[in-house]
Amino acid sequence: VLAWLGFPVTDARMEREAAAWAAGAQGEAATKAFLAPLEAYGWRVLHDRRIPGAHSANADHVIVSPGGRVYLVDSKLWSKKTGAVRVEGGRLMHGPYDRSRVLRALLFEQTLVERALGMPVTVLMAVHSAPVAAVSGAGFQVEGVSVIPAAALVRLLVLNDGPRDPRAAELGRVVEAVLPSYL
Repeated sequence: VLAWLGFPVTDARMEREAAAWAAGAQGEAATKAFLAPLEAYGWRVLHDRRIPGAHSANADHVIVSPGGRVYLVDSKLWSKKTGAVRVEGGRLMHGPYDRSRVLRALLFEQTLVERALGMPVTVLMAVHSAPVAAVSGAGFQVEGVSVIPAAALVRLLVLNDGPRDPRAAELGRVVEAVLPSYL
């Protein structure tokens, strides 16, 4: 009503949410670009997938390796100005902010994806922009989730895949059918 009357109306919460959605989309697009070359080598790379049983959550990226492994990758575009991403006292921290809620949401998505597929799923959080503290190698683990710099994602996926599994292509088709496109 105020806007209709010509009064400027701003809602700081809505502006923050819009900025977060925009950053999320930008991070997902950057991760998608990093992952694209894998497809030429037999990797099935799916983006923005519905998760059965989740009302509003979606999987940013689901990847099936030539070795028959399934990965759930969550993209985060977090500001480097805020500080490093690290684990502190078992909590996921970004600068002074506790991001454990993000971690719990990702673990919930993992549970639902594993239930839908009937198999284990490896979870990775690919962080763009903000530095990621390295506990061992590139990144660290917290509550079973590997938190890594996005630039290291493809290298880590390739290095952690096993020998080719002839059933991987069929698994990729199953994953695509069980987790349909969100768009």
